[in-house]
Amino acid sequence: MKELLALLPETRRKLLLFLCEHRNEDRLRTFRQISLQTRLAYPTVRNAMFEFKAFGFVKVYEVGRAYVVVLTEKLKTLCEQI
Repeated sequence: MKELLALLPETRRKLLLFLCEHRNEDRLRTFRQISLQTRLAYPTVRNAMFEFKAFGFVKVYEVGRAYVVVLTEKLKTLCEQI
């Protein structure tokens, strides 16, 4: 699994590792919060989260003008393998 992680672009890998580190927290995170904590640009985070949504790693909910990210069980099991 670490071999596949090495093939990811640096920004996607950084976001995936960030989500894995915070997977046990019962806290909702917006794209803006994630971009500030990872020090990545907002459009980069937004595009990556929609890619992760297509893979089934996260669920993205639109709440007002913000997007909220919720981790799925698929990502949590992937994080345990890493």
